[in-house]
Amino acid sequence: MSAPAAEPGPVPADDPLVRPVRVLVVDDNAVVRSGITSLLQLSPRVQVVGEATNGDQAVELALRLRPDVTLLDVRMPKRDGVAAARDISSHTRVLMMTFTDSPQVVHDALAAGAAGYLVHGTFEEDDLVTCVLAVAAGSGVFGPPALAALREGQAPPATVRPDFDLSTRQMEIMDLVAAGRSNRDIAALLFLAEKTVKNHINHIFARLGVRTRAEAVAVWLGNTSPNELRPL
Repeated sequence: MSAPAAEPGPVPADDPLVRPVRVLVVDDNAVVRSGITSLLQLSPRVQVVGEATNGDQAVELALRLRPDVTLLDVRMPKRDGVAAARDISSHTRVLMMTFTDSPQVVHDALAAGAAGYLVHGTFEEDDLVTCVLAVAAGSGVFGPPALAALREGQAPPATVRPDFDLSTRQMEIMDLVAAGRSNRDIAALLFLAEKTVKNHINHIFARLGVRTRAEAVAVWLGNTSPNELRPL
């Protein structure tokens, strides 16, 4: 199985990686929830601070506990994961972890503020902690089904996708970001300094009106307009 597209992003001032990343696990299936929690607890870099079984509990616990990352299922009673993400994504980084691979649900989740989307069975268990740490550090994480959903229906950029007043170089960089490439990979491919790539990406985010790689990819591939994303 292919590894999810993830990349260690910029480390925030209150770097969660110098302490265990605090995680809230949300899934209505007790077996799945227990399995995720057990995997995360194997790492000293992750601390599971709570579990929830439905969307209402997810919102209540996320607002009260303020975890660094919330792992959120889609299909749940009382409130689905997309609706919950919309309510909590300004307080916690949301990583959707679900059996649902519907392209529309992927788009809706990103528009609701999710930082990434993983589908059970399409990533290795050993990748889970890496993905959580990447999301905590500010990166977007996409499993193969999510990347396929984002690329579905993509039209040639010159005829449909606006350039958002980006330079040719910035459009090249954004295409590579959408392909799941890390800043380091992009720098090597384009013979640029990694700091230069980071500066370009900051400029691209400003032009696209987004804050995260997940939002940038959704907008760039034409699946979401900037106005559909959460307010800045």
